[in-house]
Amino acid sequence: MNTFLEDISLFIKQKSKADSSLIRFAYKLETLDLEALFESLRDSEASLFYYSKPNEEKSFLGIGKVKSQHTAQIISSAANGNSSSNNSIVSVNFDPELLNSIPLVLGSEKFPLKKSESLWNDFEDSNWFIPQILILVNKEQPYLVFQFFGNNPELSLLESVIRNCSKNEKSQHNCSIKKIVSATDINEWTTAINKALLEISSQSIQKVVLARRIQLALNDNFNFSKALSTLNKKYPECITFAYKEKSSVFFGATPEKLFSIQKNKMETEALAGSIARGINQEEDFEKQIQLQSNQKDINEHNNVLSFLLSNLVDYCEAFNYDKPPQIKKLSNIQHLQTKISSTLKDGIDVLELLKRLHPTPAVCGLPQKKALELIKELEYFDRGLYSGVIGWYNEKGESEFSVGIRSALLKDNTLSAYAGCGIVEGSNPALEFQETELKFKPILSLLENEITN
Repeated sequence: MNTFLEDISLFIKQKSKADSSLIRFAYKLETLDLEALFESLRDSEASLFYYSKPNEEKSFLGIGKVKSQHTAQIISSAANGNSSSNNSIVSVNFDPELLNSIPLVLGSEKFPLKKSESLWNDFEDSNWFIPQILILVNKEQPYLVFQFFGNNPELSLLESVIRNCSKNEKSQHNCSIKKIVSATDINEWTTAINKALLEISSQSIQKVVLARRIQLALNDNFNFSKALSTLNKKYPECITFAYKEKSSVFFGATPEKLFSIQKNKMETEALAGSIARGINQEEDFEKQIQLQSNQKDINEHNNVLSFLLSNLVDYCEAFNYDKPPQIKKLSNIQHLQTKISSTLKDGIDVLELLKRLHPTPAVCGLPQKKALELIKELEYFDRGLYSGVIGWYNEKGESEFSVGIRSALLKDNTLSAYAGCGIVEGSNPALEFQETELKFKPILSLLENEITN
């Protein structure tokens, strides 16, 4: 690592003057435990952005933020697919393979409703940034990328990260619950669902997605090294994420992709309609058949599919998707899933496309405006980044955005976990309550004394 710092210093000395180019220096590491590194840095002042795709053996950790008068321009140019952003980035010491699909801009968007509580104040409503340090692990090969403008980079964060890279010990400690601070109980839930069903029966709305929140005071420090590794192992089909700003960490394992773009190919999915897994193969298949034949779930799923297709027409062409829906099986739940692929039209701004698609009926409802009004009336808490967006994009027009579900916020040693479900004609409050219990499972199972009902 000392050689890496020396190479950076030599490069800076050779530069004749400061310019507006973003410099990216790459260094191949020997071994690295990315989850342990997140844990070791969580008490630092730096922003942390962890994103993992276990099934593809790919993960990355963004650390800190590049701050320069030129940063906003590159972020904007990359979002617009503007080729000028390519000319503003100088990549040094890069393996050619590393340059393929490397994230440039990381960030998030909150669910577009705000309450008067301060729980989510550490996160902006919309926040997209270039990390000062990006550590990528591709099939167990880690790389460290240091990014800066001009010829006077701030090296203190890099030196701190280098020191922490050697801390690969993964604690096996599970955090425990001190007390339940608050929880949406069955009576509150039933009242909200029945009010929603009245709106649906009056035909003022087709569907609304309502959520529950459980807040738990913890006895000791939550262990992200163990938690992220556990989520990766138990939910390899999902995207595991953890985003830290100031004293807050939003994290989870989401099964829901909003969309991704690679080489002008756009992929998204409708994911709606749920049922539990069976205790054996025979029961699991019976539940699958039940899900595939349940008209309520089919209608809910088709609402999401129609929304996506109608909103993508202005941005994409040549659509392909499965008929009928497939089944996406996770360790504790199974969903109706329709994968959609299409060709992206030229000159599309990915953040504009994101705003067109989010929030989908899978996390909001139909029609969207009326669903948002009803959520604001019936939910007593601020969703923040829960059911919001977390993801990345780069200067090559590539991107991946996921919906922040199966998730929780950790702040001041209080864990706020969220779970929701779609309410349509025929919904039963007790059954929907059971569905949210299933969706709490990925987060609550990380705790030593898990809540069970």
